[in-house]
Amino acid sequence: MKPGRVRVVDDTVMTWAHRLVWAICLGVYMTVFIGGILAGGSELVTLGRAIGFTLVAAVLARIGLALLDGATLPVEQGRLADEEGPLGSLVEPVSSTNVAEQVEGAEVA
Repeated sequence: MKPGRVRVVDDTVMTWAHRLVWAICLGVYMTVFIGGILAGGSELVTLGRAIGFTLVAAVLARIGLALLDGATLPVEQGRLADEEGPLGSLVEPVSSTNVAEQVEGAEVA
């Protein structure tokens, strides 16, 4: 992992994502196989079609899992107290707006 970056998902989320992929593959297989048999298709052709669709779903899901596992976000670290330079807001207190003046201006309008 590159310095200054953090993973988007942790290991627990990846474990549940793998379980979800298994459930999706099982659902695809059962839907295609049972639907093909109930539609009156040949058992061997229906079995082949169900296996094919399941493999396609598994490959696409594995690609998605690899992308999800490799996803990172940049970490922006603020100025530390021991570093030189001013800490806090970059806006000077003198130039900041006065809320009371804004409220009075709003009431006049």
